[in-house]
Amino acid sequence: MRAAHVLAGASLSLPPDSYIYSILDTDDRTSNLAAISSDDSLRVFNPSTLQLVPGGVFEQVHKGVTCVRTLNDNGGTLATAGRDGWVHGWDTRTGQKVFSLKDDPRANPFCNKSGMLLSGSTDGLVNLYDTTISDEDDALYQVMNHGSSISHAGFLSETEIFALSHDETLSIHRLTGPDDASPETPSTVFGDVRPQLECEYVVNILSTSGQALLGAGTLNEQRLDLVPLNFQQRWAFDEGNAIRLAGAHGQEIVRSLCITGIVGSRVIVMKLYESNAIQSNVIYTAGEDGMVKAWRTAEDNGHKDALESTKKKRKKELSSREARFKPY
Repeated sequence: MRAAHVLAGASLSLPPDSYIYSILDTDDRTSNLAAISSDDSLRVFNPSTLQLVPGGVFEQVHKGVTCVRTLNDNGGTLATAGRDGWVHGWDTRTGQKVFSLKDDPRANPFCNKSGMLLSGSTDGLVNLYDTTISDEDDALYQVMNHGSSISHAGFLSETEIFALSHDETLSIHRLTGPDDASPETPSTVFGDVRPQLECEYVVNILSTSGQALLGAGTLNEQRLDLVPLNFQQRWAFDEGNAIRLAGAHGQEIVRSLCITGIVGSRVIVMKLYESNAIQSNVIYTAGEDGMVKAWRTAEDNGHKDALESTKKKRKKELSSREARFKPY
């Protein structure tokens, strides 16, 4: 297990007693990050300084904002959804609202990939839609039943989707499609992951290219672990290569994770250990303390320290022997 240390922290000029729901990379040319918070604002900030960009505060984006997503248009457009049943689009360059859509307030859009929209709801269902089809009934590509209220869902690979519930149960489902006549592949059901990972809550899973990192937090020990979830014949946690963020956000829950330059968990871990850049491959966390923190993994000096300790011990023993042995 590797350790990470805090580089910086900031409140994003939030009102007192506010907390942050989610942070993400804006996925545009500016490389800024965005956050939504309990004051129903959308805030865009510089990841190097953790300071708000000019015009970066969008007030009252919803009556109960719940999520924010990029539209992957390289144009700086962010989509937000809320308990008011609306989805709004915001141009981060101009500060203007660019569209509004009415939606089911129980559902959250979790991922938009290659024309496929993934959403989950409190009914435990994860729905995959083909957005290239205009008819709503025909657009439904696949329905996956996780069995409990969905907190997060996303793609682990081109053919597999994860579902994470509010009671910290995890399952992985394979895409089949409405016209697939092949036998259905059984889902991988982890159940409640808290006992295995020795945590109290799960933040989310960051995934791409068939690899992933799961954020597992513990309030009693004030820590957050980033645990690789890899596929080698089957999906399994690689707890030995986890990254520990000691201290995390103190006695407050970590709500969201973001890693700049994410390229799959194994590549992320390697780059986090090797990168000297301030911005690239930095871990960002946001919590109910109203803070955003930037982290980087510390050098693994365990072997080096042990070696130095052994050298000092041997040197001390040698000096002692030389002091006693005087033949002349």
